[in-house]
Amino acid sequence: MLIGRARERATLSALIAAVKGGEGRVVLINGEAGIGKSRLVAEGRNIASTQGFLVAQGQCFQADVAYPYAPLLEMLRAYLPACTASIRASRQESLVRELAQLLPDLALLLPQFTLQPVNTPTEAHTEAHAEPEQQRQRLFTLLTYLLTSQAAQCPTLLVIEDIHWCDDSTLDFLLHLARRASHSPLILLVTYRGEEVSSHANRWLVQLDRERLPLDLALARLSPPEVDSMIQAICATPGPVPVELAETISTLAEGIPFFVEEMLKSLITVGKLQLADGAWQYTSNAHETDDSAPLIPRSVRGIVRQRVDHLSAAAHQALTLSAVAGRRFDAILLQRLLACDESRLILVMKELIDAQLVVEESADCFAFRHALIQQAIYSTLLARERRMLHGAIAEALEAHYTTTAQREAHLADLSAHFYAASAWEKALYYGQRAAEKSLALHAPRAALEHATQALNAAQHLHITLPGEVFQIRGQARETLGEFGHARNDYERALELAKRDHNDTLQWQSISALGFLWAGRDYAQAGIWFRRASDLAERIDDPAMRARSLNRLGNWLGNIGRIEEGLETHHRALAIFEEQSNPQGMAETLDLLSTLHGMRGERITAVEELGQAIALFRRLGDVQSLTSSLAMRALQSMPGANETTLCPQRTQDECVQDAMESLRLASQTGSLAGQAFAEIVLAHILLSFGEIGAAFAHARAAQGITNEIEHQQWQISSRYALGRIYLLLLVPDQAITALASGLSLARELGSVFWIATLSAYLGRAYLINQDLTAAEVTLQAVMPREQSPYTIAERDIALAWGELALARGEFDSALQRAEELLASAPGQRASQHTQPIPHILQVKGEALMSLSRPDEALAALIDARRGALERDARPLLWTIHRSLGRAYQLRQRYDEARKEIASARRLIEELAATVENTALREHFMRSARATLPKERPIRRREAARQALGGLTTREREVVALVAQGKTSRQIADDLVVSERTAEVHVSNILKKLGLNSRTQIAVWAVERGLTRK
Repeated sequence: MLIGRARERATLSALIAAVKGGEGRVVLINGEAGIGKSRLVAEGRNIASTQGFLVAQGQCFQADVAYPYAPLLEMLRAYLPACTASIRASRQESLVRELAQLLPDLALLLPQFTLQPVNTPTEAHTEAHAEPEQQRQRLFTLLTYLLTSQAAQCPTLLVIEDIHWCDDSTLDFLLHLARRASHSPLILLVTYRGEEVSSHANRWLVQLDRERLPLDLALARLSPPEVDSMIQAICATPGPVPVELAETISTLAEGIPFFVEEMLKSLITVGKLQLADGAWQYTSNAHETDDSAPLIPRSVRGIVRQRVDHLSAAAHQALTLSAVAGRRFDAILLQRLLACDESRLILVMKELIDAQLVVEESADCFAFRHALIQQAIYSTLLARERRMLHGAIAEALEAHYTTTAQREAHLADLSAHFYAASAWEKALYYGQRAAEKSLALHAPRAALEHATQALNAAQHLHITLPGEVFQIRGQARETLGEFGHARNDYERALELAKRDHNDTLQWQSISALGFLWAGRDYAQAGIWFRRASDLAERIDDPAMRARSLNRLGNWLGNIGRIEEGLETHHRALAIFEEQSNPQGMAETLDLLSTLHGMRGERITAVEELGQAIALFRRLGDVQSLTSSLAMRALQSMPGANETTLCPQRTQDECVQDAMESLRLASQTGSLAGQAFAEIVLAHILLSFGEIGAAFAHARAAQGITNEIEHQQWQISSRYALGRIYLLLLVPDQAITALASGLSLARELGSVFWIATLSAYLGRAYLINQDLTAAEVTLQAVMPREQSPYTIAERDIALAWGELALARGEFDSALQRAEELLASAPGQRASQHTQPIPHILQVKGEALMSLSRPDEALAALIDARRGALERDARPLLWTIHRSLGRAYQLRQRYDEARKEIASARRLIEELAATVENTALREHFMRSARATLPKERPIRRREAARQALGGLTTREREVVALVAQGKTSRQIADDLVVSERTAEVHVSNILKKLGLNSRTQIAVWAVERGLTRK
């Protein structure tokens, strides 16, 4: 019977029913130890089971903070066997096998899938610096896909208890799952103790709350009447319980259900509470206390002492060893430690179970009934006694687990016990390996703890500290954002590498420092990358030298020294080509394309990316392929080539690249890759006029970049949003997004991003008619008179030209446009003359204002051709608008009306892609307001337009066609040649947009043009 939790039970029941209908939820149950969280969870499990849910549960224990994914493994131990048939039916065995490669311990738990665990890689900080994080996200994606796809077949309840003891890797996965399971019939039910939440668990809870993902059920202590009801329910008697018993339990238990239950069972065990003649008799006695372990609740210490005092010597020994082993302990290991046969072990364990101290979890595993019981027993041991027992357990573990795979699965246990036993040599050995494994499993906090213990062990041994361990700890701290500590560890690793003349570790440490500083200070990063390059030259390792050159070249490009960067990359490429190293060649071609793109040579960049993509496909390098595909799509689209020649790949080709990149990033679990692909999709779709879809992808990218705190992609996502608002003619919101991105770019020190964002921010100020702010923004990056060098500077120069137009400085605007056209990079690479529409539009506008209409028309017609070739629809409507004005100046009103009508039609088509009503209506209203006012149409002209713009002779032909006459008959009636009659029919079809004579006849009848 559940006492005092009626409201919480009703809430859980309602949620389970809602989730069964497809609405995923996260439920948090919080409260202090013993408050009844597990009991409420059990009630939820029962409700879910009766409604056909698949239920799986994992438990966190205090030692699990250093054990990556321990509760997930426990949950999967129960979950996967239950889903075996479903997994095989849906052919997902390969997915489970892939999970086992990423989570090796899983293979030991699932013999039915014939999984092969893999050894943990122990490579240090090399070129694949971001590989562990990508593997971690891949694990998250695969596991989330497995859980949600199975939930789609059967509603699922996943329970993780006591996340206040949870490792950070598991917490990261649970957040990932919570975000992506909202539309699956899946409940994630989590319990925790609010007063014992660790710092990383607290951050996890705050993030959940910030995103409004969970329902939090806080359990309060039971009131005295509720405690009475609980006692009565446990005692199973209709009459009242003894008053003294109720008062004693209420006082000691303090409203905590666990303590109420434990005290009652203890009193019954020791005979102080007995059932006589159908009524409970209570024998009062003073409750002993012991302040040797103040962190253990007094009532629990009393309960544990009473139960332990009644144990046999063998059971007491088993209990003590188990408490040192941890909350959960292995039966076979315990048997080895007790040096007893299996029958004797069974008797001992039955005694502990009968005393309500432990529970049987499986045939081979037992656990303390509550963490407080294990803590209470452990706290009674002397420090020397603990050390001795930890040593015995460590030696038994080592003797029991003899294979490499088994020891790999228990590295954390071996490290912890040998360290607690002060067995320093083995603590160093296992600590280093456990740190390496934790880092490979993307558990930086566990890696930090194990590495620190390994280093402490080395100090106790008075031996040379291993530089590799400092390198590992530096990686862990860098991942955790501890810049100063990471820097100290890398520098210490470098110092030890120098002392030991370990050139490889020196290079790795110097490179790691370069990567570390690249996120904060490009100047410092450059110092370290140069040192790495110099060292690689001295070592005379060609591959190391080439990789150093590539890092240095990329850094040079990012600080604006593009020519030096290109030359450096070419040196690296020559080395890799000489070595016939396809991986190095592909990486270098990819990096070369980046700098050629920054230079504005987009056709060359796309060609290099094509070569790199082909090599990456052949090599099976999915991570690099993901990035290169997205970059090729970005370099190809019209919006990235406003001031230079465009590779002119189609929308379908660009979208195909970006979608493949997104799919690969999702498969590998790379959130950074997903963010970049989403950003690229936003830019592509915007460039081709799919504004609403672009907005959705930009928002998705912003969400991911904020989650992973990737500064460069945060800048890029704000740039995408700024461009969208700019094209929607919403300058205030464009300014907000672009200014935010510009601030981040200045923090990063990226010359490219500062110039790019400043150019578009200046344009936003122009739309907002704030010419002074536009000038200040542009001047801060590149003075008006400076000639542009990079594509970002060309964007600034184009913005200067638009500002000159707005100020009436038409000669200056014309000069700027002509300079940009003449200096467009990559012109020799183009096989034909390619108009650059945006620059030509500025030129045409300037020529119109200078009263040179014929030249203006020529420039604008070229601009229209260029926009059509690129399919740059957001730019095309503005060019139609400019042509409408130009034709009006030449008094060519029919052509003016056509251009303005085309502009209006494009505005409507673009607006139709915007889902947000307010933004859509604002864009249509603002864009239409910029169109030239049309000259009133004369009556005769209006009548002609009403009839499709047909001439008098063409209307006669229509009437004859409606009578069913052939071209020969029409020619005879009108006294013209048959060829002339056919030309008339062809023109009519073209003007009316029809396809056949029958359609002409129908059109004629509808308008009363049939001839009598």
